[in-house]
Amino acid sequence: MLGVPKDVDADGLKAAYRRKALEYHPDRNPGDKEAEERFKELSEAYATLRDPDARARYDRYGAADPANYQPDTSNVNWQDIFREADIKIDWDARGGMPSTGSAVFDALFGVMAGMLRGAGMLPGQTYEVKLPLTLGELKNGAVKAVRVPGVSVCQTCKGSGRVTGQTAPRSPGPFEASAPQAQVGGASVCPKCGGRGVRRGEQLEVRVPAGASASAKLRLAGAGGPGQPPGDVMVQLALLLPERAKVVGNHVHAALVLTPLEARNGTTTEFEGVQVVVPPGARSGTEIRVVGGGVRSGGTTGDLVLTLEEDWLRGGGRLVSSWFRKLVGGGGTS
Repeated sequence: MLGVPKDVDADGLKAAYRRKALEYHPDRNPGDKEAEERFKELSEAYATLRDPDARARYDRYGAADPANYQPDTSNVNWQDIFREADIKIDWDARGGMPSTGSAVFDALFGVMAGMLRGAGMLPGQTYEVKLPLTLGELKNGAVKAVRVPGVSVCQTCKGSGRVTGQTAPRSPGPFEASAPQAQVGGASVCPKCGGRGVRRGEQLEVRVPAGASASAKLRLAGAGGPGQPPGDVMVQLALLLPERAKVVGNHVHAALVLTPLEARNGTTTEFEGVQVVVPPGARSGTEIRVVGGGVRSGGTTGDLVLTLEEDWLRGGGRLVSSWFRKLVGGGGTS
């Protein structure tokens, strides 16, 4: 995150943080959510590595899997962090800043409701993510993965920080005293979130039902930000089409490229996951319509309309091999 070597000293660490923090400073990137998130992550990384104990925990547990390591910054004095790195922030314009705790970032970006959410006094944040799907995935259904763009409730322990019934050996998490099974109150510390109950960048499984609309939204209840109740993750489906394909109403129009031999003999193939039957005797320009192969919208499903294009180079290696065997008179395998 900070681009420093493992043995960096305090001055080098501070210089690296200051340089990158100024680049993504919210006052220099107004309204840029990605820059805000980057600034938060940089600040958390610096707060972790400047503290000898937190740095030692990271070296032991986090370096092997940094994407899933969650540093504990709940007791960080953020005023000291920004002051020592000479990062200027107009706190008065942002409604003031708590002296300690992760709520500093809520104050920083003018979202004080985050403190109330963390205390269970407000609903958690709901995130929206986009999920591109092919025609076949929309038509037949699919299981896909999405990543939550922020801090969300850990789906392994459902926010409790504890799991039960786990027996497989594993390495200790950053907040565990021993391995392989750290027991707290009769339950094991969650191996995914390290007992915090929340994770950043959680990857979720999405089950897309068969016949889904290209504009539908799927709700993953309770998978959003922490709060009472937890927020949701809303998955916006989107149609992913190849080049030159277009949607006209609910119909999808595109080209289907086959070899002349495939067109003459007829074949069964796929277009973006949708099965297409090409009758014998087809030629370039032949229109092949797959009823119900288009997009679903407004309670109706359109057709997939394909215009045949012949191309000798498609599957050329296979055709040349077949031609060569016939030429030498073998007709068998080589």
